[in-house]
Amino acid sequence: MKREDVDRILRDWDSRPFNTEDVRRRRGKIECGPTGLVIKRSTSAPSGGAKPSASRARQKLSAVARRVPEVMVKISGGGTGMRQIKAHFDYISRNGQISLEDQDGLVTTDHADIGALRHSWQNGGYPVPEEGRVREAFNIVLSMPEGTDEVALKRAACDFAAEHFRDHQYAMALHTFDTDPDPTPARHPHVHLVVKARSDRGVRLNPRKADLARWRESFARALGDHGVEAVASLRQLRQQGDRGVAIGTLKQRARTGEGAGRGDRVKSPVNFRSDQSSLIDALSRSEDREDRRLAVALQARFRSGPDRGR
Repeated sequence: MKREDVDRILRDWDSRPFNTEDVRRRRGKIECGPTGLVIKRSTSAPSGGAKPSASRARQKLSAVARRVPEVMVKISGGGTGMRQIKAHFDYISRNGQISLEDQDGLVTTDHADIGALRHSWQNGGYPVPEEGRVREAFNIVLSMPEGTDEVALKRAACDFAAEHFRDHQYAMALHTFDTDPDPTPARHPHVHLVVKARSDRGVRLNPRKADLARWRESFARALGDHGVEAVASLRQLRQQGDRGVAIGTLKQRARTGEGAGRGDRVKSPVNFRSDQSSLIDALSRSEDREDRRLAVALQARFRSGPDRGR
């Protein structure tokens, strides 16, 4: 199969909402300092969504094959009123034993600070009722496997929050095995991020599955900016599913180029349910040897079974 045909399949896979990121950035570079955000102004305009890229798709697939740690971004509920939001503040701060940091970089260190934070949420901007029927906050967890640099994780979470929730009030807390006073702390470091549902302009968050996928892409990129290699591939692609082409056939193609350059009919877009086998088969038929080697590595990766959950 000609490389340009393989590129077309890979670009199609990279172009989907689940794989691309379409966010508007602030003007300037966002950095997370010891006590909060520092924005270095620049004259460049905000960037738009990234264009589909076969090269980026190959990088993602290579990362999957190499078992690069995968980010986890999930929504774990949220409060419908200030009573529930207060309870979550108490939970993630371990009742004042772990500091919280808000969108302005202000750090809460005791119960009085947390009380002031709650008051600003309840009465500032768009007020939050004590009890309500609609979600007034989203509880988000940003997580990486055990052994991840904890400082880099916190800084990446800080960048992520500033990029996606810049018009919202939010607060975050870093939990690590060594600093979490819980009797049974999690071994993997993670950040609890609480975001007020309504922005300063009155716009409510309404995240969908595609938004979560974009958030994972963004968080993985933020980790990379701080020196932590991470990947945000499709969960369906990583898990063991259709066994696809036999590994022996793939290895023979990788060595000899059998099937490469054939006038195979390119089916694009790739069917979502058969991504794993379709991508591997396309790569294995590529005239490019590195593509064929990648196909072998991916098949071996999937044959070994899914990653353990965190």
